[in-house]
Amino acid sequence: MFNIFQFGSEGTDPISLIIQLLWFVLIFISIFYGQKIQGWKASKEIQIGLEKLKKWNDECKEILMNNFKEFADQKKTQKDLMLQLEDFITFVTIAPVSLDPYGIVPKFDHVVDVRDDRFREEVAILAPKADSVQRYNLENLLEATMAIDFIYRLIRHYLILGKKTKSMILLMQISMQLGLILSMAKAYYHAAKAFAEGSPIGDGLGPLVTASFIRDVSNGEIEANEIVKDTIVQEVNFEDRTIYVVRAKGPGGSVGKPGKVIKKLIEEHGDDVSRIIMIDAGLKLTGDKTGSIAVGVGAAIGGLGIEKHYIEESSTGKSIPIDALICKQSLEDAITTMKRPITQSVPNFVEKIKMAIRKRTEKGTKIILAGIGNTIGIGV
Repeated sequence: MFNIFQFGSEGTDPISLIIQLLWFVLIFISIFYGQKIQGWKASKEIQIGLEKLKKWNDECKEILMNNFKEFADQKKTQKDLMLQLEDFITFVTIAPVSLDPYGIVPKFDHVVDVRDDRFREEVAILAPKADSVQRYNLENLLEATMAIDFIYRLIRHYLILGKKTKSMILLMQISMQLGLILSMAKAYYHAAKAFAEGSPIGDGLGPLVTASFIRDVSNGEIEANEIVKDTIVQEVNFEDRTIYVVRAKGPGGSVGKPGKVIKKLIEEHGDDVSRIIMIDAGLKLTGDKTGSIAVGVGAAIGGLGIEKHYIEESSTGKSIPIDALICKQSLEDAITTMKRPITQSVPNFVEKIKMAIRKRTEKGTKIILAGIGNTIGIGV
């Protein structure tokens, strides 16, 4: 400040004076307008991300429209079909009350069953010419489109709300997480393409491994019994042991209800079941190798926890140990077309299953082998 007041005096450097003035101006701006500048910068970043989300959302809707149009009624115009799809894209599922946690699992199970029936009903109305496999694939495509549409509308909501309320904190929070949000949306965008093609996805690793195990240990075709809707059981013999292989039916996109099937098998065979072995895809940590195997114990199954509850409840009652084999994958790997490292891991999984059966089970016992995952593109 002393130099400023001495402007023009002998020995004053004009350049250093200008730099000092600019420095004070910057301090003044940062004190009084710093938050506004940060909020403006965050809103611009969110706006750029929102444009990407809108582009992916529009492309997914176009893919959805083209796929449904192929199996729709000829009399229905494209505009009418799009209006019906737009109405259903915002479909919501309301979770049951959980103030009293007792009996919450059957409530969730009922709500999910009603939701699944409603999806099948709507798809059957919109695509009457599609067969059962194609309808399952259309359901998966519809869910992927719904996911990316929800992400787009949610980010748009927070951007508008942040600007309207001039909340820099809200905008900064969204901006800082935008990379993760866009990564998730991009995964669903690529998933929509995979579902449209009916290609096997990374999450189908479990059913693929169990199918490979059956082909490896049996000589001919093994009968598949649909115990619960969309879920089958195949019985094979391996080194004097009876193996009950549980998985979703396929090749349509379905995860089935393996928990209910495992519960029924335990109730039927009781103490003869010596072990349960479950194979599923699991989220990997950044830096982990895609397709690598993690070995552990416990019910390896995702979702809301309904099927996991049935498995844990029935196995605990009979003190049946559960082995878990996990294929490490990212979210994008799990819901997009199955990558080569994942398919190449299948023989390793089959060998680990054989090793687990030999080491941890006695001859003459029964084992339940469950391949958990979406069976799109994967037949019996």
